[in-house]
Order: sequence, then structure tokens, then C-alpha cells
Amino acid sequence: MSTVRSRMWIVIALIILIGSIGFVFLRISLDSLVTQEPDMILYNAKVITMESSPAQAEAIAIHNDSIIAVGSDSEILAMQGANTTLIDMGGKTILPGFIDSHTHDFGDRALTSIDNMNEVVNHLLESGWTSVSELFVDQDRLDELRALDQENALRVHVNAYLPLSWQFDRFGDWYKAYQPGQEFSSKLRIGGVKLFMDGSYVRPIHYFNFSELKSLVQEAHDLGFQVAIHSVLDNSTDVVLDVYESVLNAESNSIFRHRIEHLIYLRDDQIDRIRNLEILPSFQLTWFTSDWKQAGSFPLLEQNSNLVARWRDVVESGAPAIGSSDYPWNQLDIRSVPKILSMAVTRIGINNLTPTDWMLNQKLTIEQALRLLTIDAAYGTFQEDIKGSITVGKLADLVVLSKNPVSIPANELVNLDVLMTMVEGVIEYESPDATFLYANGESYHCEKNILSYSESSFNVIDEEILNCISARKIVV
Repeated sequence: MSTVRSRMWIVIALIILIGSIGFVFLRISLDSLVTQEPDMILYNAKVITMESSPAQAEAIAIHNDSIIAVGSDSEILAMQGANTTLIDMGGKTILPGFIDSHTHDFGDRALTSIDNMNEVVNHLLESGWTSVSELFVDQDRLDELRALDQENALRVHVNAYLPLSWQFDRFGDWYKAYQPGQEFSSKLRIGGVKLFMDGSYVRPIHYFNFSELKSLVQEAHDLGFQVAIHSVLDNSTDVVLDVYESVLNAESNSIFRHRIEHLIYLRDDQIDRIRNLEILPSFQLTWFTSDWKQAGSFPLLEQNSNLVARWRDVVESGAPAIGSSDYPWNQLDIRSVPKILSMAVTRIGINNLTPTDWMLNQKLTIEQALRLLTIDAAYGTFQEDIKGSITVGKLADLVVLSKNPVSIPANELVNLDVLMTMVEGVIEYESPDATFLYANGESYHCEKNILSYSESSFNVIDEEILNCISARKIVV
């Protein structure tokens, strides 16, 4: 007995020693990160961190692609080195880069007026998005994204979801050529796989029975893939939840983070079940605003309005919800983050019509809407450790808005402008109204070459500067 007890104490001592060594190395690592000379400091800003502490700050220090300090102006400016770029934000608001959890920007661009992949990237950046999850990326679309990425032209983060089905079509096991979470670069990774359980609220068709769906989900689950299932109607969602519960087999979904897309109809018992199983409800903030007069056109919606688009009920249940646009399938030519936030908070669409009572009953607070498109969305792709909030060690994915969305009236959200979008520490988009970047017309230099700024254009001196501008590597 004494020998066993001695061995037990030896094991405990080793655990304590290993833990102490680990803490020392972690402390050294964090200290070296904070003491690194910043490449850039953004100060005199209203910084909404999406963290509990600090919830707000004034300045951010950036080195390479990451945030190395967040705090007051005095704290962060004291870190300035000989080569640090200082940008006075003029009191503008900085938020984490916005994340769209369900979109088809690249694959279905033919539905829009956007012709090519580079234009898609520009459109996303000027709208305030730094990350998107593309929810139908077949082999051809993945090849397109990889080619763009290899050209260093994929200037936003893309999580690609590989389809296993479409309506009654089955695509086989082609997805097994890739690994769960496989990263092709810091900008492109495999997010998971996608299946379609039903059509829409105007075409209530089931494409799987329980056994068929369970077979495909189980196989992808066992391989470690996150699964996203399109399910609109409540009877379809019953089947999806049955499958997920069976596949999880009492394990926590926080490990796997399987999702249900759209969830237009939801009963109270389903919301409870989604929360208890920790399934990720993925819904569209652009859907069922006052523009959606289909509520009067389709009896199915009108008769079941108490079940439709229950975004607030889902969020307030405590389920791990994530928000999105489903662009361009949202039936609106809306990509701007401020306009999407406005729709979530007011339920008023772009035509400024009056929402129905059932729409107003499900409007979100601005804090809820922001979380759905930042830190909660990052959780949806297992990336909450590198994005979704402004804190030390995360990527410098940032968006600057013209005003603070938390402090203005809800009806003014629609008028907010995206002034700047930064991805991995690089300013990838700047609005002509982002005067803090141009120092009121003073000269800037880029890679040691001088260029002059006017309100209408840059006077480019040579091709090297032009390339520098294109890469958005503009420093004081």
C-alpha cells in the first residue's frame, strides 16, 4: 500500500512540475508577444472587442498578422518603435472582422452582377466581411478558390463546405480526398460537408429518410468532418435532430459542432432539443424582414407565423447560434454588414416597409446581432482562438465603421459606412471617406517610395508603388 501511495505522490509531483514548466513557457511566450515592436498602432478609436474584459478600448497594436496589445491610447502608444506606423482613427469605431457563416458569394456569383472572383473578394471587403463560409463548394469551385489563393488574390478567409447531396442527387465519397479542417493556406480551409434534407417552405419535399441520412452523416462524423444540413421545415428538422442525436451517441456536440441551416420553422420543443444537444442553429439575419411579403402570399407562412424565423427565441435559449446572409439567395442585393445588422435589429427591409408583429417579436438586440457575426460565428468554424474578437494573439482581422453601432439608435444602423477592412494586418479596403488613412492630404510612402494623395486619386510615381497600393501596404 505504501508503495502505491508513493507512486501516486510521484505522479502528482510530476504533473505539478510539468504544469509549472508549461505555465512558465506560456508566460514567456505571451511576454515576448507583448514586448514585440508593433508594425502598426491604431489609436484614438472606439474599439469594441467582443470580449468581456476589456469590452471596449482605445487602441490596438499589430505585429505581422496578429494583435499584440489592446488597451488605452497611453498604454499602446508607449509601445511605439522606430518603424511603427501610427494611424489616428479620429474616434471611429473598430470591431472584429465580420464573419458570414452561410453564403454563396463565389460559387453562385452568376446570380449577381459580379463577373469574376476578384470582384467577389472586393465586394466582400468593401461590405465589411473578412471571413465567409461557402456552403456549396464542389470540386470545380474548390479548384477555383485554390487557384485564386495560389495567386495571393484570396484576400478574405474562406471556409469551404463540400456538398454530399443536392435534392435527390448523391455525390459519393469525393470529399474523402480531403481532411477535416484541412488548410490550404491561412485564407482557405475545408470547413466541413453539407447535405440537403428538404427544399423550402414553398416546396416541402424530404430528400432523405432517417436511415439514408444517418448513414451519410455517420460516415462523415466518424471521419471527423463537421456536418451542415439544410433543413427548413419543422418536420424535416425532426429527422435531422434524430440523426444527430443518434450519431453523437451522448457525446457533446461542442467537439463536432454539427449544424442545421435555415430552420425557418421551429417549435418550442425543437429549440429546447437543439440547445440540449448543442447543435449549431445557422440562420439568416436578412430573411423575413418587412420586404418579405411572401408571408401574405403563401398560406403556409401566414398560418404558421408563430413558428417562422424565431431568431431571438433561438439566441435567448442559449443554443450556440451563428448568423449569416445566404447571399445571393437572400432575394435581396444586400451585402453590407451595417444593413444586415439593421435588418436583424429592426426587421425593416430595404424598402422601408412596416414589419409584421411576428417579425418584430423576433428582432435581436445589436449586441446579439454583433455576436452572431463575430465571436459566435468564429466558434461555428472552430476558429474562436484566432478570430471573432479583438484580443492579444488573434489575427488582426478588423473592420472600421463610421459610428459605434452599440450607441446609436437602431434606425440609424442602416446609414453606417464601412470605412476600412483589414485582414491579417493588411489594409485590404479603404473607403474614400476614411480620411484617417490619408492625414488630410499629407504625403505617405510605400516601400520607401513617395506617393501623393488627393481626394480623387493617387498620383502614382512608378509601377512598384502601384503594386504596393494594390497590395494595400500603405504606411506612413
